[in-house]
Amino acid sequence: MAKKIHKFKIAGSPVFVGQSALEELKAHLTGNFSNKEIIFVLADENTIKHCFPVLTSFIPQLSSAATIVVSHGEEFKTLETCERVWNEMAVAGGNRRSLLINLGGGMITDLGGFAASVFHRGMDYLNVPTSLMGMIDASLGGKTGVDLYSLKNQIGLFSASKGVYVWPGFLSTLPHRQLLSGYAEMLKHALIADATFWNRLIKIPMAVISNWEDLIIEAIEIKGDIVNKDPEEMNVRRKLNFGHTMGHAFETYSLRNDENPLTHGEAIAMGMICEAYISYRTIGFSHEQRDEVVKQILLNFNHYKIPTEAIDELVEITNYDKKNEKGRLMLTLLKGIGNSVEGQKCETALVREALFRFTDFGRLVE
Repeated sequence: MAKKIHKFKIAGSPVFVGQSALEELKAHLTGNFSNKEIIFVLADENTIKHCFPVLTSFIPQLSSAATIVVSHGEEFKTLETCERVWNEMAVAGGNRRSLLINLGGGMITDLGGFAASVFHRGMDYLNVPTSLMGMIDASLGGKTGVDLYSLKNQIGLFSASKGVYVWPGFLSTLPHRQLLSGYAEMLKHALIADATFWNRLIKIPMAVISNWEDLIIEAIEIKGDIVNKDPEEMNVRRKLNFGHTMGHAFETYSLRNDENPLTHGEAIAMGMICEAYISYRTIGFSHEQRDEVVKQILLNFNHYKIPTEAIDELVEITNYDKKNEKGRLMLTLLKGIGNSVEGQKCETALVREALFRFTDFGRLVE
């Protein structure tokens, strides 16, 4: 019996999810993309070691692909890394008739999508996400980009991949911390759009989840429904930014100050705590639901300890958020679990208040 494959169309990109996703990729490489002069595979130091051999076991022809390996970590999602990718593709004779396969987590699909989209004014690329974060969020929807001076995704563009191939088997290569990072985005998807999904998630301890595929499909359905209504984030797609304005501030601060920085998902989890508090203070998110969100996040994620003197720096970072309008923070907030509202103006004083309260929230699970 053929293995089941789930097919979606998100922002113009076909998405294939399931145990036969790599077989689907193999068929497309010998069919749709058989005319490509050079196939490049972009990976980081971890995915070239743990995931590329798996990929070539399914698709032997990729053993002869031109591999480009970059350093692992958000701190390398920069224009300097892009320049290295462009140089390696140029030296190898890459052009608009080449194909780039991005094999990795969100850092690789963000950076690789951007690099491909501007090389020779645009070459085709495919995403093969290997992290939970990549499978349910980063590889989907056509957002590409890199960071600028540690500020998140300041340079980029919307550019649809020619295909996304989500094979859950790659999750077995991930350490627990990286699974947890993706789990934060899964919780976010539930909080902004589906209370039933949220209730199902919090009944299952994350550490004992074994069947990720069904949860991945449900999370992709939520993101796909939102993105397809608003591919270029003019209105409703902004709902997906819940937790991200404050989360990106935590992530940037941590990259600047910590020897072992927060993962993207850990930072977003802390951002959701702050933005749940702002939701409570501004648009009627109940005290009980606010505490439920905080407790469930802190049951899975360590409370990030910040000194009070860090608050000024965190507030300053939010001033550079690319979603701001006319100098005002624009947040997605919760009216209830599963019920979000985008485009909510937020004063700096309330951001500061939320950060002061954040320092106390760890006590809810002590």
